[in-house]
Amino acid sequence: MNQDLQLVSQSENQEVLGPFGRSFVGDFPTKGTLWMFILAILVSAWIAGGLLSFLLFSIISVYLAIYFCYNYIEPHFNSRIGVERKKRLSRITKDPNHLAMGDIGRLFHGYGKSKAKQLWDLSGEGSLKGIFETDHENTSMNSEFIGASEKKWVSWLIIISFLTIWFIASSLVLYCVIFVLAFLTGISFGAAFSVALIISQTLMIFLILLFIKVDGSIPKTKEMLEIYSVQRALIFIIAIPIIVTMFDLILTAIYAAIIAGIFGSPSLNTNLGTSWDSNVIEILLLFISIAILTPIVEELMFRGYILDSVRRMHGDWPAILWSASLFALVHVSPFIIGQVFIGGVIYGWIRIKTDSLVPTIACHSMWNIMALSLTYL
Repeated sequence: MNQDLQLVSQSENQEVLGPFGRSFVGDFPTKGTLWMFILAILVSAWIAGGLLSFLLFSIISVYLAIYFCYNYIEPHFNSRIGVERKKRLSRITKDPNHLAMGDIGRLFHGYGKSKAKQLWDLSGEGSLKGIFETDHENTSMNSEFIGASEKKWVSWLIIISFLTIWFIASSLVLYCVIFVLAFLTGISFGAAFSVALIISQTLMIFLILLFIKVDGSIPKTKEMLEIYSVQRALIFIIAIPIIVTMFDLILTAIYAAIIAGIFGSPSLNTNLGTSWDSNVIEILLLFISIAILTPIVEELMFRGYILDSVRRMHGDWPAILWSASLFALVHVSPFIIGQVFIGGVIYGWIRIKTDSLVPTIACHSMWNIMALSLTYL
């Protein structure tokens, strides 16, 4: 009875606050805080003069939004209705009553009870070491980590065979469809390339799922594609890709400067048959093929099937490095291989850290969008 009266009292007090104040009532992150994240990114996009400045402004503004919402805005409106907000960041912050700027980066690591729901479950009952390291004693008995063979050389033969089949099949379908569309129907090369890539990548999704069914775990893959909550979606699809793309861009620029200094500036073929002067349909088809389908297919193959297949035999870091190396090699161009390897290592680390393919697909997509916008178009 007393609890019901308290809820009624709090409800009446929330009516006094108004819609803005009510959005900040509750445990972190409240709806108002999430809207502040989105507003920070939109403002960054408005004031930025380019992609690099947008990424920098976004990181700074999102960090500031977290800092002020957690320390000042949320406590203010909660105290107005007599609610003492539960402090859920004791394992992350030295002072659980105040979130310092240095603590904010650790918010993205999570301290959850399970890998599947670790982000935004900040109760402090888990550990980053436990999240990152593989429990080989348990995984060896877990069916989702057992492949088609327990012998390492057979497992590697399967991995390389599947990768070769995937690469040849995707290339053959791509070029055959381009030939049919461009030379037999007479449409432009740019449109033919995009449509052919969409068709080949769609077919490759089914082929990769077949590989996973034979030498992996479909339920595990399905679990890694789930999001669970709006909060995780914002972190996986917006926050992590912005930070990762910024970091990847810096490392890639350093790599490019070193290679150019040693071997000279490389000559790259960036002609995809479509440019900003092409019609809207051709540009849209190119973005669908390169920025949406390609990241899905490649992440399913390299951070989904290959990474887990190597991981069950050799552990986390060998899986990250081998999957990144194979990912780089299929891009053929000597200069591009190094850049792709850097991205592959980062994506592999994120895949293991979050136990999800969603952030790696989002990071890969953001990078491809940037490459299309600044280089290929």
